[in-house]
Amino acid sequence: MIGDRAGYVAHVDMDAFFASIEQATNPSLKGKPIIVTGSALRHSVVTAASYEAKKHGVKSGMTVYEATKLCPDALPVEVDGKKYEYYSETAMNMLRNVSPSIAISSVDEAFVDLTYYERISGAIYKLNEFRRTLKSRLDISASVGIAANPIIAKMASDFKKPNGFTFIQRGFEQAFLESVPVSDVPGIGKHTTVFLKSHGFENVGDLLKADKFYLFKNFGNAFLGLVKSLTSHNYSREVFFQKEAPKSMGHSMTFGRDISQLEKLESIISFLGSRVVYRMRKEGYEARGIGMHVKYTDMKVSAISKKLSFHLSRISLMNEISHWLLKKIWNGEPVRAMGISCQRLRKLGPSSEQLHMFHKDRDPIQVALNMEDRFGKYVLFPASLLAATDASCISLKNRDLFNKSFGRGQISRQRHVVNVAHSH
Repeated sequence: MIGDRAGYVAHVDMDAFFASIEQATNPSLKGKPIIVTGSALRHSVVTAASYEAKKHGVKSGMTVYEATKLCPDALPVEVDGKKYEYYSETAMNMLRNVSPSIAISSVDEAFVDLTYYERISGAIYKLNEFRRTLKSRLDISASVGIAANPIIAKMASDFKKPNGFTFIQRGFEQAFLESVPVSDVPGIGKHTTVFLKSHGFENVGDLLKADKFYLFKNFGNAFLGLVKSLTSHNYSREVFFQKEAPKSMGHSMTFGRDISQLEKLESIISFLGSRVVYRMRKEGYEARGIGMHVKYTDMKVSAISKKLSFHLSRISLMNEISHWLLKKIWNGEPVRAMGISCQRLRKLGPSSEQLHMFHKDRDPIQVALNMEDRFGKYVLFPASLLAATDASCISLKNRDLFNKSFGRGQISRQRHVVNVAHSH
C-alpha cells in the first residue's frame, strides 16, 4: 500500500488554460495552432498558446509578429476575460469536491490538501474523477502532481503535460529530482539559471549533492534554504493553506498601436488607476505603496515603485501620484503598454478617510461599485479617456484588462523608497 495519512499535497495545473477554453468553446479551433492575444495586431503580446502552437516554439510574452514567424498558420484569438473567469471559478469549485482545503495560486492552478484521506489511493481516485468531470463538463484538461512537499508537487504537475498525472512517493523525491533541469525549479529564474550553469550546476541532482557551504558562499542563504526545502517534509500545512491577503492589486493595458502623447497616456493611467482603487475598495483595502511600468515599442520596460507616507484609497489622490510617476519614468518614446499597481495593502480601518466629515453625500466610489454590481464592469467610463484616445487604438472591453502579467519577466525594476508629502 502506498501513501499514509501523514500528508500529501497535490498541485493541479490546467493545460494551456486560455487557449484550451477557446478551443472548447469554438470546435473549429480544435487541433489548430492558436494564440490568445489582446488583438490581432502584430505587436500585441501573446497571452497564451495552444499546444499545437507551442510545438513550433510559440511562448507567452512574445509579440504576435514573433509568434507568427515561428508558426505562420497560428490563428490569433482575442482575450475574453469574462469567459476565463467563469471557467476558473467553475473548475476551482469542482476541485473543492476533492478537498475542502485548497490554495488557489493563480487563475489556472491550485494546491490541494490531501490529509483528509486515510489512504493516498483514495485521493488519487478523487483527483482522477475531477479530471474526468473537468473534461466532460468544460472540455479542458488538467495535469496533476502529488508529493509530500508542495514544491515537488508543482514540479510533478509539469512533468507529463498535457493531461499528465505524476505521484512522487515519500522518500523518492531525490530520485525524481536527479535529472530535473535547475530551470524547472519554482523560484529559479533565467539569470539564476545562467549563474548556476556557470558553476557547473545543470540539474537539481547536482545541487543536492553539492557542498552546502559552497552553495551558501556563492549563492546566499536564501538559495541554500530553497535547495534544502526541495527534499523537506517540514512545512506548516496550516499556514500554507490559509487564505492569504493580497500583497498588491494592479491593472495594465496593451494598446492597438503605440501612443506618444502625454495627454493620452495620462488619461489611460488615470483609468487604470481608478480600476485599481475600485478593486481595493470593493475588497476593503487601502495601500501604502504604488508601482508603475511603461513598455516601449522595442519591448524595453521602465518600472518604478514608491513607498507612501499615507494610505491611498481615493481616485483623486491616485491621479495625482500616477501622473507624477508617469512623468518621472516616461522617456518620451512611443508606448506600447502600461500598468499600475497598489502595494503594501492593509484592510480599511475605521479611521480611513472615506468622505469629508461635513459631506452628507454617499461615497462616490461606493455608488460606482453598486452600479457595477448591478449592470456589469465598465458601465461607468471616464469621458476624458474617450476624448483623448482614438477608438481604433484602444478597445474598451473587459478582456483588454484581463492580462495583467505581460512582459513581467522583462521588467527591470528601479526601486526608489521615498516619503511623498501630501497636503489636503
